Amino acid sequence: MRGVLHVHSRFSDGEESVERVAQTFRDSGMCFVAMSDHAEVFDEQRMQEYVAICDALSDSDFLIIPGLEFAFKGGSIHILGYGITRRIHASGMEELVDRIHEAGGIAVLAHPPLGSINMIGSIKGTLDGIEVWNGRYDGVVAPRAESFQLLRRIRSSNLKVSAYSGIDLHNIGQARKPLYVEIETETLHRAHIVDGLRAGRFTIHGGNITIPSSGKLTFVQELSIAVKQPLCRLRAG
Repeated sequence: MRGVLHVHSRFSDGEESVERVAQTFRDSGMCFVAMSDHAEVFDEQRMQEYVAICDALSDSDFLIIPGLEFAFKGGSIHILGYGITRRIHASGMEELVDRIHEAGGIAVLAHPPLGSINMIGSIKGTLDGIEVWNGRYDGVVAPRAESFQLLRRIRSSNLKVSAYSGIDLHNIGQARKPLYVEIETETLHRAHIVDGLRAGRFTIHGGNITIPSSGKLTFVQELSIAVKQPLCRLRAG
C-alpha cells in the first residue's frame, strides 16, 4: 500500500481542500494520505469536522488518515501526531507524545533542525519516528545526511524509532514528484496503516532512492546523498 505522509490543507496553511488533496493522490495511484494540519488552529468542533471529512473521503480503495502538527520551542521543534482523531492538549513535548500514544497515534519529529538533539532530550526515548526526508525543506532530490546522523544517535537508545519521509504538502504542485512510503499490509484500514507505520513495516521512496524504516543506508546510498547534498534545500539553524 503506497501513501504520502505530512499533508496540509485549507484547515490550516495549505492551499487546497482535503477533497482536492484526496482526489489528486487517488488519481496518482496512492492508497492513503496521512494529514498533519497545524494543531493551533483547531478547537473541538473544528477537529470533529476535520475527522468527519477524512472519514467521508475514505473508502475501500483510498484512505485519509487525520493528524495534527504541534509546535514547540518557539516553533523550532514540530511533532506530528498521525492517526489521532481528537484535539490534544499538552503543556510540553513529553506530555504531548504521551497523549498522542494514548489516542492511538504515532509521534514523529518533523523536519528536524540542526542541533535538534539538544532540544528533544525528554522525548528521545518515546518518539516513534524521525522525518529524515522532508520534501519541502530538503527538496525531492535527496535527503540530508544530518537527519540520518540524528536518527542514529536516537536509535542508540530507542530502537523502535523509525525513519520517516514527509511530502509536507502545502500546494498541489508538490504532488508531481511526491515522497511516499510503501507499507506492508493486506488491508486498507486506518488502524492497520497506523500499526504498520508504528512497527516500521515500510520503506521510503523518492526518485530512485529507497530507504528502509531503520534508516540504515548502504555505502553507495551514503555516497550518493553526500554527492547530492548541495542540491538539498538545507534548513537554516
